[in-house]
Formats: sequence, C-alpha cells, structure tokens
Amino acid sequence: MKKKQLGVVGAVVSAALIGAAMLVPSANAATRTITVWADDQRGPQLTTLLQGNTSIVPGYKINIKFFSSLTALQTAWANVTAATAPDILTGAVNVSADAQSGKLAPIQWGSKTTDFSTGAINFVSWGGHTYGVPLDVDTTALVYNKAFFPTAPTSLSSMIAYYVANKSAKGLTAGLCFPDGVWDSQAFLTAMGGGAWQIGRTPNYTAVQLNNPAFISNVKAQLYTNGASNGFISGYDASCTNDFEAGKIPFAMTGAWNYAAFTAKGINFGLSSMPGLNGGTPGAQWVGYSGAYLTSYAANHGVAIGARQLLTNWFASASGQLAMSKLSQRPPASAAAVAQVSDPLTLGVGKAAAAGQPQIDALLNDSTGGTNWYDTLGAMYKAMFEQGKDPATTINAAAAIVQKNFTHAAAGL
Repeated sequence: MKKKQLGVVGAVVSAALIGAAMLVPSANAATRTITVWADDQRGPQLTTLLQGNTSIVPGYKINIKFFSSLTALQTAWANVTAATAPDILTGAVNVSADAQSGKLAPIQWGSKTTDFSTGAINFVSWGGHTYGVPLDVDTTALVYNKAFFPTAPTSLSSMIAYYVANKSAKGLTAGLCFPDGVWDSQAFLTAMGGGAWQIGRTPNYTAVQLNNPAFISNVKAQLYTNGASNGFISGYDASCTNDFEAGKIPFAMTGAWNYAAFTAKGINFGLSSMPGLNGGTPGAQWVGYSGAYLTSYAANHGVAIGARQLLTNWFASASGQLAMSKLSQRPPASAAAVAQVSDPLTLGVGKAAAAGQPQIDALLNDSTGGTNWYDTLGAMYKAMFEQGKDPATTINAAAAIVQKNFTHAAAGL
C-alpha cells in the first residue's frame, strides 16, 4: 500500500512539474525570434537598443531588419508575404487600410494608454481598436542659421526682407529650403494665408485654403518683384540641402532626422516655429506620429504573445521611449518620457509641434483630381518660381485639383 500511495503522489507531482514546464520556458527551450522592421532612420537606432536582446521578453530574441530608405520599407511592406513579413512594423502606416486588409492585429494595453494623448492613440487606432504604440512626434521645425539670424525670426516677412537685402552680397541661392520636399512647406503656406484645408478645433476638410485671396495677394507682394520670382522659395526638394549646409540658404523647414547632419557640418543653428507673415499666429506644419505596430503575421510565426509584450512593455514604456528619443532627437509620445527630456533640439521640435495640425494621409494622398496634394504642390511651385507662370492662375488651378481630392477622400472618413 505504501508503494501504491507513493506512486499516486509521484504521479501527481510529475503532472504538476509537467504543467509548470509548459508555462515557464526551460533554459534549453528554443528561443523564438521577434522580427522588427524599420527604415534607414529608425533602424540603426533600434539596432543599437534592441538587436539580439533576449531579456526584454524572456524566451524571445529580438531581430531588427532595416531598409535603405522609407520608400524601400513601404515597398517591402506592400509586397509582404507570410514568409517574409515582420512581427512588428515601425514607422508611419495607413492604419485604416492595413487594418482592413488584415495586415495589422489589434493590441490591448489597458491603463498604459493614459500616458499618451488622445491624438496619439487615435493615430494608431481605427474602428475602435488600437493596432500599435505611438513612438514620437513626426513633424518639422524652422531651422535658422545663426550666422544670419542670431535669434529666432519673429515674422516671415522679416525673413524674406533679409534674403532680398542680402542675396547678392552674401551669395544666397534661396531664402527658405525644404530638404524633404513639399511636405515641409505646409507651415510656410499657412503662415502666408494658404494651406491645405480649413484648420481649427473642427477641421473642414472640403474647405480648400490653397487659393485664399490673402495667400495669392501675399505671394505676389512678398515673393515677386516686377512680375518675377525673387527667389526666396526655390529649394523645395532634397537638392537644396547642400546649399543650406554650405551657408547659401539661411532657413530650412525640416525634422529631427536632419539635425545631426547639420551639427556635423558645423552649422550653428536654432529651432523655432515658422513665424506668421507679420508675427502673431505661427504657421501650422504637419504633425503626425511614428508608431510600432503588431502585424497579423506574428501569429503565423508563433510569436504574437512575445511581440505584444515587446510593444507594451518596452516600446510603450517611458524608459524605452526616452532611449529612442535620445538617439533620434524626436519628442517622445509618452508624457512621462517627455518630462525627462533635456536636449534643447528635441524640446525645440516639441515646441514647434504645438503649432502643427494633424496630417491626414487619406486626403493628402488622394488623386481623384489627377495628382495628389504633394505632386500638385510641387508642380505649382515649379510653375510659379521656375517657369514664371502667373501666381493667381497657377494657384487656382492647383486648388481645383486638390478640391476634388479632398471632397472625395473626406466622404470616406
């Protein structure tokens, strides 16, 4: 009987040990890999912070794969398969489209969301579900070269006047540079009385502001002399970066991803919001958030639980967000992390972001009118500032295109 009793006890203990082993990974269990995709800007930073880590999510190893550019990342994501897909995707994505297509999976992180603004959470959500973690503010600030302007300019008109008065003597090739293309120029447009749609507490997306009479009048008065462009705006693609770095352009509108290069070139610069034309209300640049999203493919790879833990326990944590911010110089989305930021450049971007407006990609990328907002704007600038076309005619034609775009896209919001 004694042996029989011991046998029963032994069986119970053995069953308990087996059950425990199923819950706690053994030291010899195979470590599963969580793959994170990123672009050329965030990838190196995440590699420094996370590559090969096995302690953040026990039982999992983190692998960072980054691409040569944002375009390369977006192309790979557009053509992804279950075999090639990441478990976590970082960057700006079309949340509504990718959620509807089934490429993203929802996450739940409860009370931790209280550390983020409603706008930040909304940016990574769709249809009542949250699909990722907002990482940082993705926006621009006015970069002013202190060799020209020792302190932040207080009006756009003073910037233009400085350029006109000094372009010959100082060999200036332009007054204002947009290193990332026309995306950077929204703050300039709004400071001049134009912009995309009507902004405010309740934006009116179908009220196109591009051809406001005030904007057309200001363009003629401020950017033209004797019917020809004065050259203040001639840098609206990446090619103008070299001239800004060479001290041939006093102002640039760009984001944190370029500041390290400016510092490396020895430029003594400051950051501010784009000032209003005559002071007062500053220009409103685009403000969005980059994010880290759970892909539905993580479940196919057997790492969905670990990927969720990585998102909520590290990407959403104040310590993780602060670590990323220190490397990227972008303001973190976490309020607790923001409170610990001391870098003046990061704080400068955060201050500029306060004047911004939400970037609604569904409207800006719509091309119902023939071309999307960005291509339409680029063609408008080229026509006015390179080809000598009449500004009123050119601006009105561009506004007609984007009116069709915004009206179509707004109907689906």
